[in-house]
Amino acid sequence: MSQVTAALDYLKQGLSLAKSPGLRPYVIIPMIFNVLVFGGLYYFFGQWIGGWVAGLADGWEFSGSWSFLNPAVDFLVGAAVVLVWIVLLGLFASVFTLGVQLIAAPFMGFLAEKVDIRVTGRPMPEESIPAMTVRVFKRELRKTWYWLWRAVLILFVVLVIYFIPVVNVLASTVWFLWSGWLLGMQYIDFAADNRQVPFTVMLERLKTKRWMVLTFGSVVLGLTMLPLVNLVIMPVAVIAGTLIWVHELAEPGGSGPSPRKGAELPAGCQRPF
Repeated sequence: MSQVTAALDYLKQGLSLAKSPGLRPYVIIPMIFNVLVFGGLYYFFGQWIGGWVAGLADGWEFSGSWSFLNPAVDFLVGAAVVLVWIVLLGLFASVFTLGVQLIAAPFMGFLAEKVDIRVTGRPMPEESIPAMTVRVFKRELRKTWYWLWRAVLILFVVLVIYFIPVVNVLASTVWFLWSGWLLGMQYIDFAADNRQVPFTVMLERLKTKRWMVLTFGSVVLGLTMLPLVNLVIMPVAVIAGTLIWVHELAEPGGSGPSPRKGAELPAGCQRPF
């Protein structure tokens, strides 16, 4: 099985495991919270901006021979308000994923831990809360530095390509693939971080499965652009990323253990090779 098809298979397994009783709370609770936040903000901003647009038409009623235009004005105002709601929905659907990740990040770490233990049968390394806090903070700084300067460089390349006729059609593709790689790294890193695998070691292992990571992250990125789907794809991606780490990237006897020989896999979870 190729790395591309294996990545898709892990996503299917992630979806199957997300519905299992032991993992379901880690999927449902963040999703309910995110739906409430999404719905509340969408309603608030829709009412506010829609009311502001409707208020602009106050005092614009025609009288006399021009009064026949009033129905048309009312129609245009109503259409503008509807357009506001549609634009807001598209805007929220495209940017809300970032908020979902920030809110649900603690749940996702626990979810990756549960999946890892369930598949490998091995407990997590013992660590005090202060030590864990310092380690996670340092890792996030390292991860931010990894993608920040590369993102600036790739953005520069994309801008140069954008102004070259014919070739400029590749600009959005380059940026999409780069974003897909970052997203794949992020979801796989939950499991690596839980096993206290150094960030540089995790990156080196990702490079051994470039096409798998790129396919995995790109498909997840595409799904996050779909309204409603982006509310449920994150836990599925975390589960799939954990399976990729355990089965493909963790080394026996190293910082991140592979599944023990003969370990029983959860229902619906099969090694693709």
